[in-house]
Amino acid sequence: MHRLDFVYRTQFRNEQAERLSERLCGHLGYEAAFFVNSGSEAVETAVRMARSHWALLGHSSKTKILSRALSYHGSTHETLSLSGHRARRRDAGLCETGPVLPTPNPLRRPKDMTNTEYAMMCANAVRDEIRRQGTDTVAAVLLEPIIGASGAAMVPPDGYLERVREICTDEGVLLIADEVLTGLGRTGAWLAQDHWSVRADITCLGKGMNGGYLPISAVLVSLDVLDVMMNHDSGMRLGHTHSNHPIAAAAANAVIDVLESDGLIEHAASQGTRFGETLKKLCSDIPQVAEVRGRGMFWGVELVLPNNTLLPFPAESGIAGRLVSEAFKSGLMLYPATGFLECGLGDAVILAPPLNSSLSDLTEMLALFVAALKELPVPSQQKEMTNA
Repeated sequence: MHRLDFVYRTQFRNEQAERLSERLCGHLGYEAAFFVNSGSEAVETAVRMARSHWALLGHSSKTKILSRALSYHGSTHETLSLSGHRARRRDAGLCETGPVLPTPNPLRRPKDMTNTEYAMMCANAVRDEIRRQGTDTVAAVLLEPIIGASGAAMVPPDGYLERVREICTDEGVLLIADEVLTGLGRTGAWLAQDHWSVRADITCLGKGMNGGYLPISAVLVSLDVLDVMMNHDSGMRLGHTHSNHPIAAAAANAVIDVLESDGLIEHAASQGTRFGETLKKLCSDIPQVAEVRGRGMFWGVELVLPNNTLLPFPAESGIAGRLVSEAFKSGLMLYPATGFLECGLGDAVILAPPLNSSLSDLTEMLALFVAALKELPVPSQQKEMTNA
């Protein structure tokens, strides 16, 4: 019997994909995994699974997917339609009206609210929107437990995610967690959901699973979702040519080998906490820094006009992009996040060190970042904005 590098998944099983499924489900508390090739495909697959779930149960009217006003879920038409990022939607020719669920932004919560009150307000808005749309029409709520590229590591207040999970259960709606960016250690936990002891019905993985070696992403499903698919003959009719690709699965298994053997999840938790605390201290006397936020090896730094009012820079200042360019001159790579506030304003950068970064690596990154930040000239619009 000869071994093949690739066979189509509907006719054949393969050892690497099955081993990968067992390992992911074992670590993350799910019952089954389906493998595709990108984060966009994973989210789109999860959406189709949610709709199929209710159709198989005889609730074919439950097709709507609710998502949040600040979010990014992918670049296909479906996933971008569910994304609340103005610039990306505009570039794809999508209408301005997009997702409506509020995204918690603790830095800008109402001044008369505590974090707990704000968390409940944002979470209960999910319940209200489900009821407004009609529980018989809503299939799932889709969210990023910690906002990624669109909001620069925006962490929700404690109590928010737990309450959203409770609401979805009570209202008969599935919860889909987009952990394409945050999954497998990026935030110092196997999943970002773990920080709040929450488990979505369907979870999407991507970047942390393949380590950049070969394209592969995953959709993980709970026992309840799997049972519905397995107990109906029609099941889930979905597949791509390279779904469950054995070589890509082998690469993902090798990534998990390193995560386990080198204790990188624990390393990201301990060193990431120290990294974030030091970053906050170093930025505390820089007036352009409004907030340092994040978890593990995933941190965002939001930039504002240095006048103690949290006013964002004018969009034309390009301040986030300029900081990225300044840092790159000294060998530090940052990721810009813009347009996350009203009217397309908002500037931030993301620092996401490799999970295996040493203490000396992290110290050097911090020094380079602060040096770049202090070299950044304040745009001339500052005075005009301040006096407006």
